[in-house]
Amino acid sequence: MDTLPTLVVKALIDSGYDLLSPATEGWFTAAISGATTKVAVRAMDTGTLLAAPESGVMARIGLPPAAYPLPLGMTGAGIVAGPAQLYEALRLLHSLQTHPVATLSARMEARLAAIPATERTREVRQRIGQDVFREALLELWEGRCALSGIALPPSLLRASHAKPWTLSDEREKLDPFNGLLLAVHYDALFDQGLVTFDDDGHITISSSLSQEARKILRLDDSARLRFILPGHIEYLRFHRANIAKS
Repeated sequence: MDTLPTLVVKALIDSGYDLLSPATEGWFTAAISGATTKVAVRAMDTGTLLAAPESGVMARIGLPPAAYPLPLGMTGAGIVAGPAQLYEALRLLHSLQTHPVATLSARMEARLAAIPATERTREVRQRIGQDVFREALLELWEGRCALSGIALPPSLLRASHAKPWTLSDEREKLDPFNGLLLAVHYDALFDQGLVTFDDDGHITISSSLSQEARKILRLDDSARLRFILPGHIEYLRFHRANIAKS
């Protein structure tokens, strides 16, 4: 195929990939102006192939792997079956590619460097790191609470680590999958292990919370996260095993 379908081109542009050029053997490369971020795209009769340079990213966002010759610089490909899945996959890729751990780490170090050396305490480093982490989660979750789905003022949303900052290694501390964007009261409950989530995103509520407390906090046993991706699962399992209270 010499050109991409109009729908695919529109999905790329709507998702922030504004530079499109032919690659090889039916592949096209889409890039973001002013950045090195790229994704490769190929239209097939069975769906749309997406390839990225970041190792493992397709699996982490839940795309079925596609065994297909890749263009130069790409490490893996996945396939999407329809417009809705294409838009969501491109949205997630854009967010993760513009907020990779390396970029978040560099951003944190740059902000730390602006602070006098005598004030760069462990607490200050954690506060700045949490701010950078939260900025990435605000985009990944589109400014909406991961549980209720409600768009709240940013000041009422918290970036909740599933594996706590103090227990995480340097990569895990800033990995967007190690977090949920939650309204402040859900954040407090998750942080204290009074709620947790299974591999499908369904909520589990601690028995220490009374029915009255559940009602006031609007906790429902049928509640579930807006979405959950394979990249979240290892962190949520850690939370269930080490943080959650029965």
